[in-house]
Amino acid sequence: MISIGWQLCVIGLWVPFFSIAQNHGDPLLSFSQFSTTDKNSLFLENDFQALSKATVSSYSITVVIINIRNTKGVIRLKFYDDNAPFPHDTGFLRIVINKAQIENRTFTATYHGFTSKYIGIALHDDENSNKKLDFEWFIPREGYAFSDYYHTSLLRPKFSSFRFQLKEDKLVIMTMRYHQ
Repeated sequence: MISIGWQLCVIGLWVPFFSIAQNHGDPLLSFSQFSTTDKNSLFLENDFQALSKATVSSYSITVVIINIRNTKGVIRLKFYDDNAPFPHDTGFLRIVINKAQIENRTFTATYHGFTSKYIGIALHDDENSNKKLDFEWFIPREGYAFSDYYHTSLLRPKFSSFRFQLKEDKLVIMTMRYHQ
């Protein structure tokens, strides 16, 4: 039997990242498409600035999300760096993906204009589009994933577990984890 203290500890660790961090009150209409050829995702600029290849070397990140359980709702990605490390409320970039376009339980998209630095990506499968991770008996009901890292604990992962140094174009595999 799990003690109440441990259950409250789990809530204290998960809720700040997935519930509060996702709940900014920004309607989906405030997002704009990153690219005219990218029909699947929506893009919001925070501290992220698109870079000209003529002035600074920039790289792309191709994100492949696998084992998505359904096409209901949206997937919310957050990009973190050392200036806005996980579990920072907003990270430096947020992207919302409309799951209606997902086929064969997989989503792939490439995002451009990143400078060389340490980056980590976390995502939340917001199946009911309520901008928070839903719980049942202190266990997440919706899925989550991290860049090139499959998290097996109920405790929040460390940023160092899923961050990577971007020195060239990067392929990131994110495997969804669902507890139910």
